[in-house]
Amino acid sequence: MIHLPNKPQYGKILPMKDGWLVCPICRRNKRLKRIREDEEADRISLLCRDCKNEVYVSIHHGQCFESRSQQDAR
Repeated sequence: MIHLPNKPQYGKILPMKDGWLVCPICRRNKRLKRIREDEEADRISLLCRDCKNEVYVSIHHGQCFESRSQQDAR
């Protein structure tokens, strides 16, 4: 896994298990999204099937971060 030198520009790191993003709110849905090591994305909207909450994530070098826009939406 690649360590990012400027971590503070991203939100908090979200939990992953076996390459899958885990819902940061209920932590029940183990298959929210499959994350590859070479994947990059900004402000993806994901819906948890268990708790019905929408989560915005940013993906950089295979690590998932809470999107900064999500903090504004709360």
